Amino acid sequence: MLVCNYKKDVENMNIKTFIVDSFTNTPFKGNPAGICLLEKTISIEIMQSIAAELNLSETAFLLKGESNNFTIRYFTPTVEIDFCGHATLAASKIILDKFSTETVNFTTYKGLQLSANIEGEHIKMLFPLFETTDYITNQKLNDAFGIESALPTKFSKDLDMLIIEVKDKQTLLDINPDYQKAIESSETIKEVVITSKSEDKDFDFYSRCFCPWIGINEDPVTGASHSVLAKYWSTILNKKEMSAFQLSNRGGFLKLNIISDTELEVRSTARIVFEGEMKL
Repeated sequence: MLVCNYKKDVENMNIKTFIVDSFTNTPFKGNPAGICLLEKTISIEIMQSIAAELNLSETAFLLKGESNNFTIRYFTPTVEIDFCGHATLAASKIILDKFSTETVNFTTYKGLQLSANIEGEHIKMLFPLFETTDYITNQKLNDAFGIESALPTKFSKDLDMLIIEVKDKQTLLDINPDYQKAIESSETIKEVVITSKSEDKDFDFYSRCFCPWIGINEDPVTGASHSVLAKYWSTILNKKEMSAFQLSNRGGFLKLNIISDTELEVRSTARIVFEGEMKL
């Protein structure tokens, strides 16, 4: 575990720090993540303080093990979370570029095994694939997101994530949440993902992701949500390979391939936009 004494942590420590835009090949698009390469373990308190300082939706902390193996932990500006797809892609970009390797393996603090490798112009990652169950939303949550007529609604217990399908892309674009009302509507949900089928030839489905419960109102592009959306839309579309686009202001794309009942290949790109050292 990445834990040690707070006072010793902050004594003359420099941490290599990056900002990477994930799920895009264009700077200042996609989803930015902070990446901190640690030379030794540091406390959860300091990691949380760094994440708050960077103030990105997620910051990942990496500690090298043997060969191409790293431990990884994810923090929003306010809390630690179990898994973050775009920060995993950002971390993969840093390791694959800076360590001159073609593969990397990550272990999360809860033991989840993740991997990534270079495939042409993309980075290919192996993510878990999560199941959902039927869910009935309460009226307060529907009101918070302005949803009058949702299609099937599902819940992923693994990620405390609610999936709500709406009828089309324009309905999805028109969503304008009342975030405080959303927070008050549920004590168990951490993310609401609203999705629609695509009528465009380039993509199979669209989504937007809202996470005010963990300090992020709208996440620009969310890898973890596609670990749920992939199986959801695969069942509806009868497809294993799909292309997805997240309709935030920044926007970003993911190419998905379901390879088993529990594993998902995700391919996309990322751009390093900042590199420096954090001095503590």
